[in-house]
Amino acid sequence: MSDVKPIGDPMNPSLPKSLALTVFAILCIPAIAYGTFHYMYPADPDAVYTQHGNLNMEWKKFAESDNFTEYLAKEQHVDSDALTAEILVLRNYKKPQSTLYEHEMVNYSSVILRQGINCRTNTVSVEDIMMFSKPLSKGKLVKDLYDLDWDIGSAKPGSIDYMKVSSLCGFTS
Repeated sequence: MSDVKPIGDPMNPSLPKSLALTVFAILCIPAIAYGTFHYMYPADPDAVYTQHGNLNMEWKKFAESDNFTEYLAKEQHVDSDALTAEILVLRNYKKPQSTLYEHEMVNYSSVILRQGINCRTNTVSVEDIMMFSKPLSKGKLVKDLYDLDWDIGSAKPGSIDYMKVSSLCGFTS
């Protein structure tokens, strides 16, 4: 007989450790690439759900620009007699923002705006602003400004404000 010994135990077949680690590493590459891509370029979903205390909000994607994406709350108050509307807007910035307010630097990544729409004058005003430290109104509330009544002015055709006026007042853009 010859002195040839079989490789491995026929009753316990297994892969060599180096081959198993190589196969595992190769299979992990797509998952790591996918996760990295979505970390660097997060997708803005069409529907967003947020919770603020006991208040649960549903937001629908409305418009997108180079700097931010806007979502409108499902709940809206429209006064058809006065031709006005009051809406909540979640604005998610693509890059963190900084602004100076009353000698204080404020850094934020998203805001919730309460806006007033006047269908007679085609104007948009900002009533309240809540600024958050993280995207999609997550993180801590860094600044809240109430009863502002900032009149943005007449909505210009092609702007996001004009799209709001058109959709809420029933105009065609």
